[in-house]
Amino acid sequence: MPERPKPAKPMKNSWTTGREKVTELLARGELEHVEVNPEHAKALINRADKHLATAHILVETDPEGAYTLLYDASRLALTAALAVQGLRPTTRGGHVVVGDALRAQRGPHDMVSKIFSRLRRTRHEVEYPDIDYEPVSSDEAEEALEDARYIVAQMKKFIPQLGAFVG
Repeated sequence: MPERPKPAKPMKNSWTTGREKVTELLARGELEHVEVNPEHAKALINRADKHLATAHILVETDPEGAYTLLYDASRLALTAALAVQGLRPTTRGGHVVVGDALRAQRGPHDMVSKIFSRLRRTRHEVEYPDIDYEPVSSDEAEEALEDARYIVAQMKKFIPQLGAFVG
């Protein structure tokens, strides 16, 4: 696997990277301020880890079910990064805003954002298939497992760097 570039690094409690975009998402009602909650973030990461473990079991027998769990694990990990900042996606922002906010904060070339976007699109195809839809293969689910593990691991490293978003 090629080495993935490091994200732009925000300094704890000092907001520069992505601040304008996150402020815009708040103003549009796609994100909302909530109480900073490290315990909630930890619970989200724990759920993501459980999804990874379950998906690992399903990769061969139910690749589409595994893929959905892997997307959810990734989304939960990104949502945990928002939670430690006192941010939460709204129903208006949905799943898309989770990726948008983290892309803004980690930089446009960040692999987490790119991988998450691809996982989200494929998961959407799984959940809402067209008539000519081709099911996810075990190989695709296996690749998604590695990608989701990468995302969760990156969020575990990223979260301690984050402080409350004040904007």
